[in-house]
Amino acid sequence: MSSNSIRPAHIGGTLLAGAFGAMILPGTAQAQDGGDKPADPDIVVTGERGDDVNPYADPNAAYKIDRSANDRFTEEVRDTPKTQVIIPKEVIEDVGATTFREIARTTPGVTLGTGEGGNAFGDRIFIRGFEARNDIYIDGLRDPGVISREIFAVEQIEIVKGPSSSFGGRGTTGGLVSLQSKQPLDRDFAIVSGSVGTEDFLRGTVDANYRLGETVGVRVNGLWHEQDIPGRDYVDSDRYGGAVALAWRPASDVELLADYYHFRLDGMSDYGHPFDSSTGQPYAVDRDNFYGAVGRDFLENGSDIGTLRAKWDDGDIFSVRAMLRYGETFNRYVVSVPRAPRVVSDDPAENADDLAAGFEPGDLVVDTGSPQRNATNEYLAGLFDVTARFATGGMQHTLVFGSEFADESITNRRFAFPELVEDENGDRIDTPGGFTRDLFDPNPVLGFTIPATVDPDSPPTTTDVGSLSFFAIDTIDLTPQLKATLGVRYDTFDIDSAGSGRGGAFARSAQVDFWNYQASLLWKPVEAASIYASFATSSNPSGEQLDSTSSSYGGLGNGEENLEPERNTSYEIGAKYELGDLLLTAALFQIEKTNAREQTAPGVFELTGEIRARGFEFGVHGNLTPRLALFGGYTYLDAEVTDSVSDPADIGQPLANVPEHTAALLATYALFDGFELGAQVSYRDKLFGGTLVPNAGFVDDYVRLDAVVRYQISDSLRIRINGLNLTDVTYYDAIYRSGSPFAYIAPGRSGTVTLEASF
Repeated sequence: MSSNSIRPAHIGGTLLAGAFGAMILPGTAQAQDGGDKPADPDIVVTGERGDDVNPYADPNAAYKIDRSANDRFTEEVRDTPKTQVIIPKEVIEDVGATTFREIARTTPGVTLGTGEGGNAFGDRIFIRGFEARNDIYIDGLRDPGVISREIFAVEQIEIVKGPSSSFGGRGTTGGLVSLQSKQPLDRDFAIVSGSVGTEDFLRGTVDANYRLGETVGVRVNGLWHEQDIPGRDYVDSDRYGGAVALAWRPASDVELLADYYHFRLDGMSDYGHPFDSSTGQPYAVDRDNFYGAVGRDFLENGSDIGTLRAKWDDGDIFSVRAMLRYGETFNRYVVSVPRAPRVVSDDPAENADDLAAGFEPGDLVVDTGSPQRNATNEYLAGLFDVTARFATGGMQHTLVFGSEFADESITNRRFAFPELVEDENGDRIDTPGGFTRDLFDPNPVLGFTIPATVDPDSPPTTTDVGSLSFFAIDTIDLTPQLKATLGVRYDTFDIDSAGSGRGGAFARSAQVDFWNYQASLLWKPVEAASIYASFATSSNPSGEQLDSTSSSYGGLGNGEENLEPERNTSYEIGAKYELGDLLLTAALFQIEKTNAREQTAPGVFELTGEIRARGFEFGVHGNLTPRLALFGGYTYLDAEVTDSVSDPADIGQPLANVPEHTAALLATYALFDGFELGAQVSYRDKLFGGTLVPNAGFVDDYVRLDAVVRYQISDSLRIRINGLNLTDVTYYDAIYRSGSPFAYIAPGRSGTVTLEASF
């Protein structure tokens, strides 16, 4: 069987290399002109990475992806006129990552962000300076709901940079992220892995693929994970999940597929460290200081997603695809927010509570609040598209056209806490809404439990969205060396939001429709190279960030109901070059938002602002030599406010949460048959807090070093050793936007050993 789901193995005669481990196999490397050249005759290898090799990867270089898993990108990555960073599971394994957040942390041009009290936890990211937390897709369909995503069932992660509404619909101002799930292949294998490590790290996964006769294949993935977060007291993350995908090919040109994904996370919420207002940086406290409330605080995420797919491909002119998905995700937590430290007063009339808690006048203490979320997201979405290959006037066309729809519903209910609880001795204890901690020696253990239950007296906040789109993308071979890509998409976006907030009860709705476009020209001076110029647009309707009801956080705020969408335009010039089995990329880009929403008076919003992000980036993916593999890149980003009516002082100010320089490089070297070692160095520039423009708070730049050793013990047994943050550098992922912020602290040093067996 051979199809998009049941694919032939890319095994045999390959160098499956990566920065943290790859097995050397005899084979050939692609020459610069696209032909074949002999491999190094001195290299004789018997080991291999495994039967579960990524089907989208270059057969000679596991870190180089030749083609996107998204059918709307009809050309090879080398010949696609957009910046694409495609991270295969081989890279994910070798860097020791287990979540999407860990991958984003070391991806140039992608920045992690904190959430608000309404949604503090989940995969909040910025791409090229713009919010992208709701621009995450699974297998080409948007994955709504801001949650924490695992990667145990992910084949590769595709990051498409620059406005991409022609491909993805609303949003996608800085780009989009698509997670490609593992699907059935055309060979039998079972890969079982077990990991142990520091900080009580335990992880087990299963990836099994079986052919049930000539026309049916099934793939099953499973996960069990326990871990204390390195460098953090009391913070842990327990996770489990499973995924099953069934593919049936009743005829040579027809394929039917069904899959189901289930995931649960249970851990401790953590807001990190408070800030020192005199320095504008986090207080110099011990890395492991935790200001939460053990016995009350928690974090829970979950997903249940089922998908049905059908495909017909005549192998020549037409292919037709249909997809239907129903999903439910949830995000629940209570967290202690560390507010700005204060000095305990020496006035007995003012410090009675502090004295009763054991503090003394002059002590620095931190008061904590209790932000919470109890949100469920249900959605039904579908996709239908056709790819047609034909010629007109001597020019070859590859046209993709189709339609999408989605109905999404988000319900957020408040938790309630009892006023009195009993401790282990049976004593009755009052339960305050917040707690006070010693800044330098916090004791977060309550010694009793404060359960959270749904508040029956608080009405839920609901957001319902319906969307429908039609799109067409045509890639035209004007000459053998010249290609044009033209795309257009029409979207409708209807949103209703109701509930209660700080201003009382509300009910708001908006209905908008918008067009977006893509146009590019690509020139191939030789087969191995592409040079392109691209123009693209995207649109941001009010309320597109469905996890929020606040205008300042992307929700549908009061006064935004009748606004037209924000418009974004991107210009990009780039080049891609295949140097054997190594893909080199470079791009210059500029994104302009010409009608940014601004609040010009209470309850009044106008499209009067302008924002611009420009920069350049480089990428390298694949094998430099049969023994040496590389994966990484560098991004320079200059993002600023270029016009503002509501606050002219913002003009010329850089954007908050956007570092100028980010870089990462993975490198691995095969010392001898079956043995490899490698390292990754990643860098992020200084990061300022703030809503739009920076405030005084910032977190400093950092350099992080990771390493790996991989050894093939036998044909069916492999071992991998990962060292993460080897220098134990203290750094912060993200900074809260307010004037008295806190910062998410990144994990400290850790090590894991993974034993993998194949059957």
